[in-house]
Amino acid sequence: MKLAAKLTLVSVIAVIAVLAASNYFAAQIAISKIKIEHEAYALQVASQMEPSIMEAWKTGGVEAMRAELVPVGRKPIARWVWFEESITSTTRPNATADFSAVVTRKKITSFVSTASDGGHLLHTYYPMDLGIARIGGLEFTKGLDDYDRETMSNLVEFLVVVGLLSVVSILVVWVAGVRLIANPLNKLTAATKRIGKGDYRHRVELSGNDELTQLAGSINEMSEHLDAQKAAIEREAKDKLLITQQLRHADRLKTVGRMAASIAHEIGTPLSVVSGRAALIAKGNLPVEKVRQNAEIIQAEADRITSMIRQVLDFARQLPTEKTKIDLNEILIQVTELLTTVAVSNGIVMKSSLAQTRALARLDGGQIRQVLTNLVVNGIQAMESGGTLSLTLTRVPADVTAENKSSPVEWQINVTDEGCGISEENLESIFEPFFTTKDVGEGTGLGLSLAYNMIQEQGGRMEVTSEPGRGSEFRIYLPGLPSED
Repeated sequence: MKLAAKLTLVSVIAVIAVLAASNYFAAQIAISKIKIEHEAYALQVASQMEPSIMEAWKTGGVEAMRAELVPVGRKPIARWVWFEESITSTTRPNATADFSAVVTRKKITSFVSTASDGGHLLHTYYPMDLGIARIGGLEFTKGLDDYDRETMSNLVEFLVVVGLLSVVSILVVWVAGVRLIANPLNKLTAATKRIGKGDYRHRVELSGNDELTQLAGSINEMSEHLDAQKAAIEREAKDKLLITQQLRHADRLKTVGRMAASIAHEIGTPLSVVSGRAALIAKGNLPVEKVRQNAEIIQAEADRITSMIRQVLDFARQLPTEKTKIDLNEILIQVTELLTTVAVSNGIVMKSSLAQTRALARLDGGQIRQVLTNLVVNGIQAMESGGTLSLTLTRVPADVTAENKSSPVEWQINVTDEGCGISEENLESIFEPFFTTKDVGEGTGLGLSLAYNMIQEQGGRMEVTSEPGRGSEFRIYLPGLPSED
């Protein structure tokens, strides 16, 4: 609607300018024609009277000349004036006129002046040479009443046309403007807003073959392309998510494989106890009390084996990604219980230090557990000569420059080992996919990359410092929730 009004306003102004220019030039042409006719009349009359005027000058001077110009009983034919440029303008025949052309070129000249009643007068000057230094001539005056009436009539007509044009323009704005411009533009604007919000299925329906219809067709084509691209991106995102989940599950299974030998060795001891105690009971030589004690031992060792196997299976099971309210202390306890057996079988002391309060966070507990397990297993493998591996959970001030700057609480998990360490040149690439320092067949180089990406998905970040021969420290920062304690 605003655009239609602007276009109409510009059109009205242009038409008014054309009409005004037309009236102005018509008035100039009319006055030029009147000047030409009046100058022709003045030239004819002056040429006829010039001999008698010159004779009157010679016999009676200026007064005789002026008397010659006033016939008895009739209006004066003309008036004798002196063309004086050096004296004040009040004595000039026309105060606004420039008489240089009359004086220097002795050329007949006309001027228009305004009378006291507001009308206009046309003055035509015919120079005459009296043979003296002082130059004068005849002034022929004509009233321009007809010209003024015609000019006023044209002005009235002009105003009437402008008024009618304004009324018609307003009607055009409300009828044609709204229908032909405003409504299509509103549809196009609504379509662009839908596209901006991600709705690419809406189509703009416009009839006709003008520029707005062509624009609507272009927007529809763009929407179709965007819709197709959106669908392709969604499919790729689903495929990528599926592949990522499969890679994470494969990494989890790989970690289980690493733990299998140590767990199998650990299970061997309670199985031997179970087998031996069961053999004693089977002989039937034990008293009832001894049978009961051996049965209790068998049950305890079986529960121990069941607990170990359940932990491994829980870790290996592929679960959907879901953020829930968790306590990070419990995650550290679970990881410690799961991997203590592996650590001990490799001559490593595993320690964990929990937070003093509940470490609440809204995260995917399965992913955090997988990351910590991966880091611990890597640390165990790096400590071939044994040592101490530590897990520490502490509360730290939130990093306002990080992605989790809106979280009032931040938790830091440190995984520290005393292994072989990582060289400085490898630290820059340690989180890149498929980067590994292990021999071919011993690692895919995806573990740390997956762990790094999972922490980022949780809104956290991961850092590492290491020194060859002195071990490594991985620091995980996670957004937390205020404690309820």
